[in-house]
Amino acid sequence: MSEEKDTQTDSDVAPDPAPEEGLAGSDNGQEIDQAAAQASNEQVNELREALLRTRAEMDNLEKRTQRELEKARKFMFEGVFRDLLPVIDSLDRGLETAAEQGLEEEGLALTRKLLLQTLERHGLEVLSPEGESFDPQWHEAMSAQPNSEVPAETILMVMQKGYRLNDRLLRPARVVISS
Repeated sequence: MSEEKDTQTDSDVAPDPAPEEGLAGSDNGQEIDQAAAQASNEQVNELREALLRTRAEMDNLEKRTQRELEKARKFMFEGVFRDLLPVIDSLDRGLETAAEQGLEEEGLALTRKLLLQTLERHGLEVLSPEGESFDPQWHEAMSAQPNSEVPAETILMVMQKGYRLNDRLLRPARVVISS
């Protein structure tokens, strides 16, 4: 019977954990804490990078918007200026006709001058390039005439003045060039 008692006590009693197992458990907890801290740091770094990218995108958007607004302000009256070009041409023809017929042209000349001054204050520039070198960016050659007195592709005559608004061509100057 004593053997049975010894066997029962051995099987009924739970073994005590070894001291090494207890230490391994606490190391495992520290490893988990370190892994969680590292994961948190990585997530913080990712969020920081995302925030920096978002800030950079916002700065770029603000700069682009400023440029577009400035461009819109510069050219907001472009359509009106284009519509006024035939009026200026008409005033020029009226001045020519009045001069040919010997009529008083002072009032018409003052009106034209006032209109051009007003438009020039808002960025309009008149292209009247007689005697200059031909530039296809700003001029439209209507014809070419042989002329030995000036170099080739020099503008001999302006048939219709050109106009540009803040370095944007509204209408090219129509010209006759030397060949």
